[in-house]
Amino acid sequence: MTQILKCQTMLKFLNMSNEMSKKKVQVVVIAEHSVLLLEFNNQRPGNYVGFQNITGEVEGVETFEAAAIREVAEEIGVDAAFVIDLKKEFHFHDRWKKNCHEKVFLCHLSKKPEILLSEEHLNFKWVSLKNAKISDYTFPTNFEAFTEAKKYAEEHFRENV
Repeated sequence: MTQILKCQTMLKFLNMSNEMSKKKVQVVVIAEHSVLLLEFNNQRPGNYVGFQNITGEVEGVETFEAAAIREVAEEIGVDAAFVIDLKKEFHFHDRWKKNCHEKVFLCHLSKKPEILLSEEHLNFKWVSLKNAKISDYTFPTNFEAFTEAKKYAEEHFRENV
């Protein structure tokens, strides 16, 4: 391998490692034996069709946990006192080809709240924990996050799951 080729290869890997990843959160909301699914607003240009958990970006110096709590408030109008870090992470490229690092949280509520949707979503639905399936979600990682949240809730909140 020539010296120039070695340098080009090293620069490529250096640039890849220096490329900033978008920090994202995904929040699974569980209440009264059900999971909350939000329908994408497909009226917005380039948006998806189907359902997902709450998702969003970490802003500025915000922590992942603070972003999860903020996204719950912004997307469904609920002031969550806390969220639980499920220690589940995803790394992927978004539709704009940006590297993303997403952490998954659980927002467990004792009862179903009044939902005030943001313009990001057209509608919502509650799906029984027992009946939720991968086909309910647009993205498999959302279902994977749900299964982690359900498992956690079953272990820690038996009476409310």
